[in-house]
Amino acid sequence: MNRKSAIMKRWKRKVSRVLGACIAREPSDLPFVFIIGFNKTATTTLHVFFEKNGFPSVHWDGNRLATTMVENCLHDRRILSGYDRTYRVFSDMIAQTLRIRFEANSLFRILDTDYPGSYFIYNHRPTEDWLASRWKKPFGKYKCTNVELEMRILNTKDPQDVVDAWKKARVNFEQEIRKYFAGSTRFLEFDITEPDVPQKLSRLLGIDLDPVHWGHHTTNWAGEQMSARIAALGPCPPARI
Repeated sequence: MNRKSAIMKRWKRKVSRVLGACIAREPSDLPFVFIIGFNKTATTTLHVFFEKNGFPSVHWDGNRLATTMVENCLHDRRILSGYDRTYRVFSDMIAQTLRIRFEANSLFRILDTDYPGSYFIYNHRPTEDWLASRWKKPFGKYKCTNVELEMRILNTKDPQDVVDAWKKARVNFEQEIRKYFAGSTRFLEFDITEPDVPQKLSRLLGIDLDPVHWGHHTTNWAGEQMSARIAALGPCPPARI
């Protein structure tokens, strides 16, 4: 995809989201829905799907979603204060800088406490595919690859350490949420490659969601130079754990 086509695609997507927001329902009439899958597991696709189905949704918000959650907790406010009057669906709860990567999906217990009766969605994909997608992700803000940024955060020169850290975080997170939400009717876990995701979401919420709005939305676009840097990394190695 050339740069002009990529810009046009992003513009069309933005227009579509604006139109979707025009038909959004009143937030007070809708349940809170927390999408707690890691980035590169169709979080943008889910965000757009809910938006087009009339759910006011926020996705990542340039690190602000995750950092606001932490700041609210540190000041003994409800974890989503500042967001919860406007939005009902929350996704891509990650903050990354040159010094830290914080996955705010780890705060699911606080979300559940502060918003009783809310719904939790754990979206994932086959582990090796997920690792490869993160491996190929550019990080435009710092003009580096995602792997290079993670190596800096981990203070390592070995990219293998990055892959191992990602896999370890996922394994530990899955153990925690599956134990916490065991038997809950407010929790849904699915592989994003499954063909009936919209139907599963509808059944979870007890609300008819239009499956026509389900479709892949990629966010891994990189320019020529960045693509070359990503290619120079070679294929993503398998995790050692």
